[in-house]
Amino acid sequence: MDFLHGIEHVNTPADVVPVNDIVTAVIGLVGTSDKGAANVLTLCKSAQDDATFGTKGTIPEALKAIRLHDTASGGALVFVVKVKGADEQITGADIVGEVKETGERTGLKLFETAQNKYGFEPMIYIAPRYSALAAVKQELVAITEKTEAMAYIDTPDSWGFNQAIESRGNAGEFATLKQGQKLLFPHVLIPNPEYNPDAEEPGEKYLNVPVSAYAAGLRAKIDLTEGWHVSSSNHAYVGIEGTDVPITFALNDKTCEANLLNAAGITTVVNMFGNGIVEWGNYTTGFPGVTTPEVFECVRRSRMVMKRSITMACAVFLDVKQVKQADIDLVRNTVNQYYNRLMAEGKIVYGQCFYDKTKNPVTELAQGHVTFTNVWTPAVPLQRMTFDHKIDLNKLSTIE
Repeated sequence: MDFLHGIEHVNTPADVVPVNDIVTAVIGLVGTSDKGAANVLTLCKSAQDDATFGTKGTIPEALKAIRLHDTASGGALVFVVKVKGADEQITGADIVGEVKETGERTGLKLFETAQNKYGFEPMIYIAPRYSALAAVKQELVAITEKTEAMAYIDTPDSWGFNQAIESRGNAGEFATLKQGQKLLFPHVLIPNPEYNPDAEEPGEKYLNVPVSAYAAGLRAKIDLTEGWHVSSSNHAYVGIEGTDVPITFALNDKTCEANLLNAAGITTVVNMFGNGIVEWGNYTTGFPGVTTPEVFECVRRSRMVMKRSITMACAVFLDVKQVKQADIDLVRNTVNQYYNRLMAEGKIVYGQCFYDKTKNPVTELAQGHVTFTNVWTPAVPLQRMTFDHKIDLNKLSTIE
């Protein structure tokens, strides 16, 4: 008998589960350094952590570029994998790495352990000075196809404008890149800390470096300060003084080199008068082969962030909830509250989760399989404005 002469308290579960955005300002960096253990996945949260990799090699060079974009809102989280010492010979196979019979992983393969070890994983992969190698490029494509993250790939050092454009042609070196990659041209110039104009041999005033680390740092900065839905194009880099190849640029010129590069799916660097050295280009290398909104980098990342955030939040429903109306409503309402918040924050224009009976036949429901239909509208970047101008002579009649 359920009898009580007194007071009873019953805990009633909430009708929704909060959906929190995943951590997005996360970079996966692979390369060389003069310090630090080889083929160990290391999380660097600050310059203090970065110091464990010394001062020489592509890793310290990249970490310095990334930290230049730290803000009061925080800085990028960087997973670092050192494959060899700064002065050792490096091959594409070293960067790609392998999974040994013992289960030990090396190179890029180590990033597959990040999610289970830390609860988050890279959103952007970079391998400065090595990403253009055929084997590395191929592996980065494979990783981003699987994870829906992005890989920032540099064109080779000393390339000119024509080589960059030709590389996107049918037989070009970067013809097979997809929606998960961003191709960066040209390299950039940064101040040489060892330059001394008063010395007998002053050295080079500027150093020529690939831009991928700067681009990754900028992307993390925008995630933290403006949001993952905002394009990184037309945002200023920190620490860049120019480019190794001059790029012609004018906002109204369809045939300037910057516009031609963007039209080929290449992100470039321009000097925006009054705003400094900025990134220029919204598209991934899925463009121009694909022209739907998915080839905007910010739209691709928005979809990835939402999918992962919904997955993390709804994981608590698996097995413990049943195929019944109340639990169907719970899942649907949970996702819709998330979409409502994103709409209020301006991260998407519209989003809704539906239960479509036509997609949920009894035969599937009987196996515990429920399909939810998500429809959403991304906030696409405003990349072109047209102003029509008309001379109206009729207004001359207003003269008195």
